[in-house]
Amino acid sequence: MSVAQASSRRTECARIIHVDLGCEFRGGQRQVVYLAAAQHQAGRPVLIVAPKGAPVLARARQHNIPTLALPARFDFDPRNIRSLSQALVSGDILHTHDARSASLGAFLGLLRRDVLLIHTRRVSYPLGRGWSRCKYSLGSVVVCVSAEVQDEVKRCITTPTIVISSAIVLSRYRPRLLGNGGRVGIIGALTEQKGHAQFFRALALLKKSPEVWIVGQGKLEAELHDLAHSLGLRNVVWKGQQESPEVLPFLDVLVVPSAHGEGSSGVIKEAWACKVPVICSDLPANLELVSHEKNGLVFINHNPQDLAEQLQRIANDALLREKMIKAGSKDVLSYDVSFMRDAYDDVYRKVRSFSLA
Repeated sequence: MSVAQASSRRTECARIIHVDLGCEFRGGQRQVVYLAAAQHQAGRPVLIVAPKGAPVLARARQHNIPTLALPARFDFDPRNIRSLSQALVSGDILHTHDARSASLGAFLGLLRRDVLLIHTRRVSYPLGRGWSRCKYSLGSVVVCVSAEVQDEVKRCITTPTIVISSAIVLSRYRPRLLGNGGRVGIIGALTEQKGHAQFFRALALLKKSPEVWIVGQGKLEAELHDLAHSLGLRNVVWKGQQESPEVLPFLDVLVVPSAHGEGSSGVIKEAWACKVPVICSDLPANLELVSHEKNGLVFINHNPQDLAEQLQRIANDALLREKMIKAGSKDVLSYDVSFMRDAYDDVYRKVRSFSLA
């Protein structure tokens, strides 16, 4: 057996411990489950670690993935440090997925030199100073979900980086239904980052607003209700928290008006999988996915007038819609979770080979 084959064999036998300290179930937590489930199905030993009661633990159990419930959400809680440290064995791959778990993982990496530490960074905000940078520097590699995220990380630290985009499970999605009447939707947490306000202001500029579905929950819900009312929007349906595959087939257009901080939009890929045309803001991470007038339409961020114009275009031009649907359906094939799993396996293998050299 060659050295490379031996290293690959050790990597496949190593346990992968995914840590996420979020107590919500949003895009990042969904990616943790997708990746761990794909690895589990491929025979890799995996463990998902999260605070007690975190939704990601219940989702993991649905896939028969082993879990560890931590006593607290806070990264430096001594109970968390003790609990996770006791669970670690020599040779484990400790893989963190959010800022707090990166802190916990980095601290344990200092204590346990016999485990490999890998971070995934999902947001394009610059790293803070001090410990915010140090914790990512302590990892063997920082996996970034987009080139924009990678650029921000590389500005702050010298740790090796690589881009692995977020993924979806293509088999979960079915095509858009006929007879939706031009219904437009936005899917995402009701937070400032997701850009609902500029979407509403764009709708108010249309001569005739279509029926609009708002899918998601969040702290801005009451404020957004008030904004929609003040703008005279009467066709807004608040759908609450629902799974994207259950909603997208009932939409004729998906709008992704992210205002800032986007990583690698999962919902754009989900819309492509359901043959739903996409309009998105021109954030750099979105432009890594969407090419204007090819597989979607792009509007100028913070410009509701431009968004309104793109909404009008997509409503009036059937040929453009079909062109974008066809291109998106093709592009999404490279974002199946199997590609993400293979890319991470390659990272684990390279990191382990380097550590053993």
